[in-house]
Amino acid sequence: MNDFFWPGMRRTPPATRALLVVTVTAFALQWVVDRWFGGVFTSLFGLQWSWLRRGAVWQLLTYPFLHGGLWHLVLNSLALFFFAPDVEERIGSRSFLGLYFACGLIGGLGWLPFTIWHAPWAICIGASGAVFGVLGAFAAMFPTRQVTLLVFFVLPVVMTARMLAVLLGLFSLLSAMTDSGSVAHAAHLIGGLAGYLYGRQQTRHDFGSPWISGRWRQPRAPRQRMWVIEPEAPVSLAPDTQEVDRILDKINRSGLRSLTPRERQILESASGRNPGT
Repeated sequence: MNDFFWPGMRRTPPATRALLVVTVTAFALQWVVDRWFGGVFTSLFGLQWSWLRRGAVWQLLTYPFLHGGLWHLVLNSLALFFFAPDVEERIGSRSFLGLYFACGLIGGLGWLPFTIWHAPWAICIGASGAVFGVLGAFAAMFPTRQVTLLVFFVLPVVMTARMLAVLLGLFSLLSAMTDSGSVAHAAHLIGGLAGYLYGRQQTRHDFGSPWISGRWRQPRAPRQRMWVIEPEAPVSLAPDTQEVDRILDKINRSGLRSLTPRERQILESASGRNPGT
């Protein structure tokens, strides 16, 4: 069973957990308020050109937390739950939140030209643009990771993360071009592309440490940069468990690149590998 199929076996990182809680809570508020006050919540916090041009800029950040129904919420939440933990643990919680909101913002801005041309009265809601950004970043950071997609929640289809991103991108592109009634596909496509470009940029700066996402990973190709251990700072072959836990917490908070050479050496020793191999 691969990591995508059942990632809940590990602890959900804090930013991913917070986004899930806020998204579900916002949907509950949306359902209650709209039911009693005739859609005022969606009109106020969903993204629509008629409000945005009058100064309602907050809608660019709030529209991802609204959804068009329970299934819309469930699909976006499942995608976030499955893919976000690896991305957050790779880049840190703060950078992950920046990625999520930036992809949602860019996706919303990319959707506006379509709606102004086709349906200026339309409202864009849903976290799909931000979630597609997370999917794109995941595909860029872990392109060969095997994932299992349940078609119609029944038929399992196994493919690489890169192939999944390509297929979803092509589907969104064709839908945006041919279905004027579903112009939110433009937000999916542009948000996903922004996330993929961000993930590629992060991958170029990766030092190739074997400790990523709280688990040992295979070493990267020799052509990638390797960090150098300072010879005057040897580390015990059996590093203290509390020190290793502290370093892992630091990776979770600030990302892999925040580690010092000494901390990287400790993780190397804990992995049982020789530094620099």
